[in-house]
Amino acid sequence: MIKESKRRKLKIAIVAGEKSGDELGGSLMESLKSINPSIDFVGVGGSKMVTSGLDSLFDINQIAVMGIIEPLLNLRKILLLRKRLKKFLLNEKPDIYIGIDSPDFNLPIARYLKMSLKIKTVQYVSPSVWAWRKGRIKSMEKYIDSVLTIFPFEESAYSESKIQISYVGHPLSHKISMTKDQINQKIENSIALLPGSRKSEILQLGDIMIKAAKKLKSINHQYTFFMPLSDETHIDLLKEDPQEIVSISLGDSQEVLKKSKLSITTSGTATLESVLSFTPCITVYRTNWLSYLLIKPLLQIDFFSLPNLIFGKKLLPELLQGEVTVENIVKSVNSLQQNDEALFEGRFIQIRENLMVGGSEKAANDIFRLIS
Repeated sequence: MIKESKRRKLKIAIVAGEKSGDELGGSLMESLKSINPSIDFVGVGGSKMVTSGLDSLFDINQIAVMGIIEPLLNLRKILLLRKRLKKFLLNEKPDIYIGIDSPDFNLPIARYLKMSLKIKTVQYVSPSVWAWRKGRIKSMEKYIDSVLTIFPFEESAYSESKIQISYVGHPLSHKISMTKDQINQKIENSIALLPGSRKSEILQLGDIMIKAAKKLKSINHQYTFFMPLSDETHIDLLKEDPQEIVSISLGDSQEVLKKSKLSITTSGTATLESVLSFTPCITVYRTNWLSYLLIKPLLQIDFFSLPNLIFGKKLLPELLQGEVTVENIVKSVNSLQQNDEALFEGRFIQIRENLMVGGSEKAANDIFRLIS
């Protein structure tokens, strides 16, 4: 590990735009402080980053939107917040800027600070250039010094780029672990429902997950369902009455996944949490139809769920846009239950090992190398 010989007061600007970015940011900040305890953190983050020492300029939920249409509907608010953040960071004069995921929000800030302050800039979590809009790499070369990738399949997209690329793995692979006893003690016929952490995701997927749960319960009354939500306000977004069928909780998604036999999970980091918890998942994704029609022709991938992308073939079911129906979810649950659990365990161990290459500690060391 790199140790700084002089414990100077370092100022790091760090910005996350959603819950998964906040998780990464919190872990990264702790690793950075383990190298140099004397750091001032400025920027935007959620509860994890605040706990690690960030005085967030504004609430992270104000910029946590997805797709193409949803950001456009909130464009004025997002642009005003970004302008406010740019001005704030310009006055703060940080030594380095770290944007975590949320590239459409973070990259313009990195470009602005590179031009204005000539500081080093890092994008932690690559934009999905391996899936679409690969041309972004050329423009990123002008203002991004380093990209820290968290998945093994991402590096090849930058093979012809001068941007410094470092595969640091995913911190969740170090945080989430399961013993054989824990795997064997999972609740029989239990299914976790994870509709996402953003308001738009809850609106798109929350109700259909509850409807699917009701259908499955009518087929087999032994099923039990858990729906962990990330925010209390998300309960009010559910129009479908969970009745006595779905048990709703707050902020305990990892605990729920560890005890569940299966999960129905919105595409994103939660699918990774599911696999690391040895819980086979059905990945679902649905967005505004106009957003989907605009994105679909640009997609350059065979799979969209992280477990399948990491494994390199279709290991687990995926349901995209119009495929997300109660009937298809029920079919996917039945299909998963017919598979060999031992086979899944072996595949999940492979995925975990592929992600365990250093995590936030390696990311922190790479950042200090860039500064020095």
